[in-house]
Amino acid sequence: MDLRETVVRNRPAWERLEALMAQARSRGLSSLEPANLKELGLLHRKVSADLATARTFHGESRLVGYLNDLALRSHNMVYRAPRRGARAILTGLWRSIPAAVQRHRGALAVSTGLFLCGVILGAVGAVLDESIANMVLGSKFVEGIRSGDYLHPNMFGLMPRSVSSAGYVTNNISVALNTFAFGVTGVIPAWLLFLNGNILGIVFVLCGQYGILGRFLAFVIPHGIIEVSAILLAGAGGLTTFDGWLHPGDQTRSRGLRHGAREGLMITAGAIPALLVAALVEGFISPSPNIPPAVRIGLGIALGLFMWAWLLGVRPGPVKEDPAA
Repeated sequence: MDLRETVVRNRPAWERLEALMAQARSRGLSSLEPANLKELGLLHRKVSADLATARTFHGESRLVGYLNDLALRSHNMVYRAPRRGARAILTGLWRSIPAAVQRHRGALAVSTGLFLCGVILGAVGAVLDESIANMVLGSKFVEGIRSGDYLHPNMFGLMPRSVSSAGYVTNNISVALNTFAFGVTGVIPAWLLFLNGNILGIVFVLCGQYGILGRFLAFVIPHGIIEVSAILLAGAGGLTTFDGWLHPGDQTRSRGLRHGAREGLMITAGAIPALLVAALVEGFISPSPNIPPAVRIGLGIALGLFMWAWLLGVRPGPVKEDPAA
């Protein structure tokens, strides 16, 4: 085996390992994305195998010394690294969740599109024929809006009895979880996204027709923007799972599904803090008569802007090349 050929063929992998270790030394292992941590372990094993090959074919060459040193340093980093604390884990998630969302913008766009289609068709249907609203929401719900004294405390993510009795989810948390969990089917997350949008579109029209749209918006916007955002994320997570199975690339479908599920779970994880914050706002701020409607609406918009600035604006730290490599 030619020494020069060995170096040329394997140098990119060695330099990549050097770069990952340089970043970990300067900024800590917590600065590495989960995929980069996995890559670090794989490259360490490759270098160990290259070292064994070099010892067999190239004796005591300088290459053997270099690979021995690289294997030792990477071994210490891979197997003797201290456990990551809670702060490091949260810091990693702060970057990993937006990175996953940004990698799968297409799934997020489809999720949003399905929801908006539901909103538009629901609104149009309610305008053309109110019996559609009765069929979807139930006559008691519609009568409450008609009388002007019914604002449901969990409007976003709502599932009427006629739907939940058929086995579907009953609130926004279960909507998010089921939308991801049934992602492998492809159809169920699409249906749940469309249905939630459809309900929202109908409610918007009814509230407008019966003169309570302002009250409705003042109540629901403070927590509703981030609740809907959470459902869109869960939908994108479910669709990403399905896409992993549908388009596995060079992998088997089962491996593609596992990869898609991991990516989808990371996207769906972004819904958890949104739902927690939304629950607090819904419990203490949205229904409060002591807080002016403009303040409540402004808070909801600000929360939504912050959430999407995080998801679409945060960038994972670049891996810096080691100049000495």
